[in-house]
Amino acid sequence: MDEKIEHVSVKKSKKIVFLIWLLPFIALLISTSMLYKHFEKQGEEIEIYFDNAEGFVVDKTPLKYKGIKIGIVSSIEVDEKNINRFLVRIAVDKKALNLVAKKGTKFWKVEPKATLTEISGLNTIFSGIYIEAMPSAQNIEQIKDLEEQHTFNAVSEKPINYLQDGLFLDLKSSNGTLEVGAPILYKSFLVGKIVKKNLKDNNIFYTIFIEEEYKDLVKEDSSFWNISAIDLKASLSGIKFKVNTLASLIAGGIAFDSNSLKEPLKDTNKIFNLYSSKEDIDYLADYIVLKTNVEHGLEKEFSKVLYNGIEIGYVHDLSFVIEDKQSFIFIKIKKEFASLLEQNPYFELKKPTISLEKLDELSNVTKGTYIKLTKRSTKKSQIKDIYTLHNEPIKRKTLEIVLKSDDTLKVSNGSAVFFKDIKVGQVKNKKLHSKSDELRVEVEIFKEYSYLVNDSSIFYIQSPVEINASLENISFKTAPLSGFINSSIAFETKNLKAKRTVNRFYLFPSYEKMLEQKYFLQKGKRYTLSLDNANSVLKSNSIYYKGIEAGKVVSKKYNEETKKVDAQIFVFEKYAKYINESTKFYSISGFDVDFSLEKVNIKTQSLNTLVKGGISFISLDEKAKEVKSFHTFEFYKSLDEILKEERFNENGLRVVVLAKSKSSLKENSPIFYRQLQIGVVEKYNLAKDGTSVELQLYIDEKFKHLVRENSIFYNATAFGMEISLLGVKVTTETLETLLAGGISLVTPTEYKEKAKPMMRFPLYDDVEEEWLQWNPKFKKL
Repeated sequence: MDEKIEHVSVKKSKKIVFLIWLLPFIALLISTSMLYKHFEKQGEEIEIYFDNAEGFVVDKTPLKYKGIKIGIVSSIEVDEKNINRFLVRIAVDKKALNLVAKKGTKFWKVEPKATLTEISGLNTIFSGIYIEAMPSAQNIEQIKDLEEQHTFNAVSEKPINYLQDGLFLDLKSSNGTLEVGAPILYKSFLVGKIVKKNLKDNNIFYTIFIEEEYKDLVKEDSSFWNISAIDLKASLSGIKFKVNTLASLIAGGIAFDSNSLKEPLKDTNKIFNLYSSKEDIDYLADYIVLKTNVEHGLEKEFSKVLYNGIEIGYVHDLSFVIEDKQSFIFIKIKKEFASLLEQNPYFELKKPTISLEKLDELSNVTKGTYIKLTKRSTKKSQIKDIYTLHNEPIKRKTLEIVLKSDDTLKVSNGSAVFFKDIKVGQVKNKKLHSKSDELRVEVEIFKEYSYLVNDSSIFYIQSPVEINASLENISFKTAPLSGFINSSIAFETKNLKAKRTVNRFYLFPSYEKMLEQKYFLQKGKRYTLSLDNANSVLKSNSIYYKGIEAGKVVSKKYNEETKKVDAQIFVFEKYAKYINESTKFYSISGFDVDFSLEKVNIKTQSLNTLVKGGISFISLDEKAKEVKSFHTFEFYKSLDEILKEERFNENGLRVVVLAKSKSSLKENSPIFYRQLQIGVVEKYNLAKDGTSVELQLYIDEKFKHLVRENSIFYNATAFGMEISLLGVKVTTETLETLLAGGISLVTPTEYKEKAKPMMRFPLYDDVEEEWLQWNPKFKKL
């Protein structure tokens, strides 16, 4: 069956065709509106002449005001009249035109910039170079009143905005070492910066800006000075190191100070003086001029002016007049020392002088050449325009004395004489006596110190270093620096109230000899110690009595008759009265140790004797007969040796015990009775037949009745051990004898006659239980 297909036609809408033709007209209207707004906003063009147009791009480089875009570069041309200048036209937004197209507006190029004190324009690295504008006024009404201007000359750098809140000041300086951007400090606090510097009339003028909140710190009398980032002052007495801000490290800086009680600055047009340093504020404004015709070696700004060792000024400038062959030195004096100029000052040139034969004030080496000021009068005198700089010291009044010596002395003419490290005189001359080999040194003592010299004065050669060290005391004495090459002379005066009846004194060759002489000038007595060996006693040894220094060893010499060494000692009078025929002198080593398992006793004499030893004495009988000076005493190695001699007398009992071996026994090993010490092992030796060891025992007199013919001696070191299921039992006399050794004595309950001297007994190794049960009851006869 055939199907019938019907065809239906589609009719197009006339509305769609109309909309398609309407779209171009809409686009045209939008474009026209945008162009109208663009030209309405664009306003007019201004012309700016730049010395450098590098980086500017037409239709891209913007004109900004405080970071806001207000225009764009429309064209760049070379100036027809000056090929080194460029004419840059800028299309300014209409609303901003009345802001910048005014007389006095400043324009400058903003680009990345890095100087010693400033890093700016870093944002242009990404956004590109732009032009900045700054009107000559900040109030909009004031700007409207300004005359219109459309052509300008750009400035090379960002101008100072004098309209901002704060304080602008001008400082006058003689040098231009500071850079724009350097900090302004008040009490080390950052309060502003340098914004400009220029040269005018051979002076440098700095314009500084103090921030608004700190401007009241500036007073009429404020003082400004140049600061360094690092302030280093060094001398032999120490180093002073001060660091200021990082900015001042790079470009310096300015600090100021004010009297807080004064009123704030009113005259902002006042020009302040900028001092080179804070110290310069303290100096007189006028120079003091010195003239000399000798080579001086002074250095500008480094050489100092000293008064009594105190710095009071410095050399500010130097000049030389060829025609007159004279040098002129311009010095600055501190205000506080200005009165010295009214007291007839004497200016002396001081130079360091070093040689193997002469050293004149070695301390000057650290100071360099300097000028010394001495006042010659206490009365006021008129200040001169020019003073003479002398090459020789001022002539001083002196007291002349003569020092005699038998030794060769390393002093020369001009060598200093000191009293308590103060120079009070000098050597005038040194010569041999005409009729002997005696050396005579003529000395001048300055008049003002003459009262220090009298009959109690003692003079000596002062070596560079005198050390007297001990563990009780360390004495370290150094001569002034001048004595390190040429020796100097020093003296001590025991009694400043004593009279001066002589002008001749003995000169000791050393400080030690002088002290020795002072030592022996005290009251005391001398005695002699007989030594087996000279090394037993040192000349530096002191004599002690009950731990207190009582004297000193004077000398040692060999005695041909006795074949021993005689040591002469000196004992102070107040201790010599304790010396008699019973006195024993012995060596002390610093400490004695008495060690046992029950205790440890350490006896010390003094730490000093621990190192160098010493000598002590003990008198066994206070009522013994006195001895005369230079009496000879035997010398003992130790106090124990003396006590042993006293203890081992003929009144005690000596017996001999025979042991199979020495074991741990030794001299002074103890003898016990009921664990109480009653004697010691005096000595031991091998038996003649070699079958045993013979130990000679000494029993103290008050215990000798305990030793009987049937007494038994056994080695107290021995111990027994019993092992059972209940444990281990160790038996011994004492734990001390287990380690140190010893002998115990037991006597049967039924004892026999007292033992006779040198009676011989066997020494048993073991103790029987039965022996320990014996309990004799003695009657001391």
